[in-house]
Amino acid sequence: MDIRPVADIKKVTDIQVGKKELPPILPTLEEEYAEWLTPSPKEEFGEWLTVPPEECLPAEKEIFVPPVFAYVPKKKKKMTLRKMQFSWQSLSLFIGGVVIVYGISAGFVLWSAKGVIEQKGELGFQSIEKAKDALIDENYDVSLKEFEKAEQLLEEARNAIPLWTEPVMIITGNIPGLTEGASAESVLDAGIAIARSGPDFVQIVGGLHRAKQEVKVGQEFSLLAFFEDAKVPLARAQTQLQLAHLSLEKVRLEDIPEEKQKNFRLAKEALPALLGMIETFGSHEAVIQELLGAHGPRKYLFLLENNQELRATGGFIGTYALLEMSDGTVKNFFVDGIFNPDGQLRENIVPPKPLQKVSAGWSLHDSNWFPDFPTSAEKAIFFYEKTGGPTVDGVMTITPTVMLKLLEITGPIELPEYDITVTHENFFPVIQTEVEVNYDKKENKPKQVLADLSQILFDKLLEVRDEKTLLAIAEIMIESLNEKHMLLYVRDERVENIIKSAGWSGEMKATDKDYLSVVHSNINGYKTDGVVDDDIQHKVEIKEDGSVIDTVRIARTHNGGKTSYDWWNRVNANYMRVYVPLGSTLVSAKGHTYEFPESPLDYDALGFKRDATVEAIEKTEKIDEESGTRVSVESNKTVFGNWVYVSPGEKVTVEYVYKLPFAVTPGKGELGASSYSLLYQKQAGTMGTRLESDIVYPKAWEPIWQTGKNLVPYEHTFRVSDTLTTDLFLGMTFDDAP
Repeated sequence: MDIRPVADIKKVTDIQVGKKELPPILPTLEEEYAEWLTPSPKEEFGEWLTVPPEECLPAEKEIFVPPVFAYVPKKKKKMTLRKMQFSWQSLSLFIGGVVIVYGISAGFVLWSAKGVIEQKGELGFQSIEKAKDALIDENYDVSLKEFEKAEQLLEEARNAIPLWTEPVMIITGNIPGLTEGASAESVLDAGIAIARSGPDFVQIVGGLHRAKQEVKVGQEFSLLAFFEDAKVPLARAQTQLQLAHLSLEKVRLEDIPEEKQKNFRLAKEALPALLGMIETFGSHEAVIQELLGAHGPRKYLFLLENNQELRATGGFIGTYALLEMSDGTVKNFFVDGIFNPDGQLRENIVPPKPLQKVSAGWSLHDSNWFPDFPTSAEKAIFFYEKTGGPTVDGVMTITPTVMLKLLEITGPIELPEYDITVTHENFFPVIQTEVEVNYDKKENKPKQVLADLSQILFDKLLEVRDEKTLLAIAEIMIESLNEKHMLLYVRDERVENIIKSAGWSGEMKATDKDYLSVVHSNINGYKTDGVVDDDIQHKVEIKEDGSVIDTVRIARTHNGGKTSYDWWNRVNANYMRVYVPLGSTLVSAKGHTYEFPESPLDYDALGFKRDATVEAIEKTEKIDEESGTRVSVESNKTVFGNWVYVSPGEKVTVEYVYKLPFAVTPGKGELGASSYSLLYQKQAGTMGTRLESDIVYPKAWEPIWQTGKNLVPYEHTFRVSDTLTTDLFLGMTFDDAP
């Protein structure tokens, strides 16, 4: 059977598998799992039938189970045409004489109207450009007039294409000489839609301008009020931009003059990005309202996590902040070094065993031990309150990667007390030098420079009122949330569920199929993860009996040792945890650093309290004698944990082989098909781990569906190679070969 990428599969209306009629579409499954399919089934598959194999149905609602789309492609009928000379006589034999008559006529009319179309169209798009420039310059009246002028000119150009030629363009869409007219029509339609969206953007930006003037006279600026006022015009603009996007998709690039093709491509790429941002703000209104304090004052604990020193939820916590919001207005933003509250901790808590290597007690700076962010966030809240801090409504994390991007917007920040100027180009080495070398040894506040920088950076962002800059900031924030350089946790369960649905919560997702997440924890304090590369090779072997063996190889390459920064020339001491499906059985493990550190203290004798979450995990722990691997249960996953030391200039490869707790058996279910899927969740804060995964299945099996970014079928294998900036999902279904 011909297995093609999902995007190439056409509509299927009548499908039979194994001579059994398939059930009707199940829209609830499609809607629930649409976020894992790109593009969405509604956009790409039309009348696809969604088939839920019995073995894939979730036992509980929160269990993530991918949908299964089954199809049987029609057998292709071979068709041969004798070679014909391109002449009107021979062409008429193929498409019919009537079409040719209309085609010749349409071509003539388009040619005669070409001058009008080009002249009016060019002037119309020039007016859009003028309107945009006026909008940026805050000349709102001029911007409105130019948008109206653009709409009029483009409609005149559009009307220069006679209505009776449109059906001909559709019929003769692939005939040389006539596609140019069809493309021109679509370009003009897109321009008209963009021009019509202009007045709504003028209204939105004008509202922001008025808010800026109010701030100048001492009034507070409310983001909440701004978003409320922008809702209706933003929805109208979204409709027009969607029409523009659909029109541009119909345009053939070769029909665009060569000198204008670059701008056309930019416009075509920019529209989906802008639409995505509008959709994000529209669909997460409840989250925005809650975070901005629409329902009363809110306090949030901000944690700055250094991903140069990786920890489970992003990096080592060196700086924290307390943010207070009410009615969309920032009431307070206090930044401080993490060891100041740690010094006020009123309880002694036993840390997780690997942390005992560097910390006798557990505190706020080590609270992000669990890769499931809601779990770590609750621990951070607990420790913060035990230091005398107030009860907070949620926790947010941010890595320096976000600060780096924001510095590109704000420009250089001077810190005269440190005699440094921080830019996006020198951020990491300059700040790290201050933290590691130049700090005041008497005051012993090495992280203070980060606190001071964060405060100034935040103040600069609050001062921004330029519309273009605000849009750029919004883009950075959304990108950072999607790539897990920012994580959100809100104690309000309703809002937290919305955050989870957006993929911003950092939770470890539940699934009854294959799962993989590799989590690094830099224990010895050296900021070496910025110069350590990660490569993951993952192989899945589905046996004839349906049993599944996974092999995971993690290669860590230390590129330091000869740099001018000493902290990059140190050993990377990493406690690595590999999260796999619950019930997986370890077959073998190798490549680790053997280390069995003992507890530094007699915690029970000293009266230390034990954390219930840590204690529950450690009670499940078993040691693999041969490799020293700790096998435990956490977040409803089986976890393989061990030490991995990598010296400068060294490459270390760790390997795990394990058997999955489920089988894949094609052709045995009620619906005649079974499935395999893999959900890979990237560690928060990582910059782009390389992943190569091979799914090998028996030669006698026949795949009937596949989904997944960059998933390529060959022989009896599916392969995906990708640099992971976000989570990755892939899946496929199998049936017996006929």
